[in-house]
Amino acid sequence: MKKTLLFLAMALFVLGTQANNGEGKAENPKPMNYKEVVSSIEYPLVCKEKGIEGQVLVTLKIDQNGKVINHRFESYPCTDLRDAVKAVLPKLNFEPAKNENGDSVKGLIAIPVNFKLTI
Repeated sequence: MKKTLLFLAMALFVLGTQANNGEGKAENPKPMNYKEVVSSIEYPLVCKEKGIEGQVLVTLKIDQNGKVINHRFESYPCTDLRDAVKAVLPKLNFEPAKNENGDSVKGLIAIPVNFKLTI
């Protein structure tokens, strides 16, 4: 049987944001090309062969320009799936978080990426 790849795009889970200057409550960063980037991820061959599936959850720190400046993997089923997600992180673009004055600020967002093999 031939296995094919199916990515399930889940809703983005926002952990929260942090205002760089401490002024008021910030709006969360908004992803601009999430679906495009996630759909470009190559399912690692070793994971296909071993039937490894699951969710990679990564928390991203987004700068005032909407670029990923740091990341932390919260959970992942194996390092190969984690590394597949890590490889595309620089391609992600975001609308930056905004403080109550509408100024762009740094923020955090959690991104789930699901890997599922189908027959």
